[in-house]
Amino acid sequence: MSGCDCDDLLERLWAYMDGEADDQARSHLVAHIERCLPCRQQAEFERRLREIIQYKCRGERAPETLRIELVSLIIRS
Repeated sequence: MSGCDCDDLLERLWAYMDGEADDQARSHLVAHIERCLPCRQQAEFERRLREIIQYKCRGERAPETLRIELVSLIIRS
């Protein structure tokens, strides 16, 4: 496995995990993860990290002032 393939996977991993990768990219990433232990471990780490973040952030809301400020910044952009 070349380092380039691994670098490519790591650059696209979040899009894959967010369900934003197209079918071709998704099948390429899945095939790579299945045959490359370091990338499989990295993908598993990212999956677990996301689970922990989702669990820890459940039920909490950002302050309303922060939401208003963010909307304002988005509108100005």
